[in-house]
Amino acid sequence: MPPKAAAPKAQWHDEEVRGLVKFLYDHWGQAGDNSNFKSSTYHAAAEHITLLLKDGPPKTHVAVKNKWTGYIQKIYWDIKQYQAMQSGTHWDHQHGANVQGKDSEQVFKDFIRDHPLMHPFKTTGWEFYPLVEQIIP
Repeated sequence: MPPKAAAPKAQWHDEEVRGLVKFLYDHWGQAGDNSNFKSSTYHAAAEHITLLLKDGPPKTHVAVKNKWTGYIQKIYWDIKQYQAMQSGTHWDHQHGANVQGKDSEQVFKDFIRDHPLMHPFKTTGWEFYPLVEQIIP
């Protein structure tokens, strides 16, 4: 029996991620203690962002859950960990890590080695932080 063909990988565009985060924020009361949602919420979120689809197949509830747990939450926790570092770090929502100078460059470089999702936030904030912060206790 030949192996099953893999389903096409979901391609996420900024508008879809924005729509997902705003949807989950609007429904944050449905999140459990672990900041995850019931399957029905992921299904509703997938339907909600269908109108924002640019290309590729529509997002499934599984793709939505994976985006929330495997990407958005990870970025949030990486930022929290970066903020908790004692020296050589800075974080604000407008400029992100705001890396300036050799020392802070090295600290950031060392951090993103184990936290690659933080790379885009070297000098730019994460627009979703204020919303995600409300969802995740």
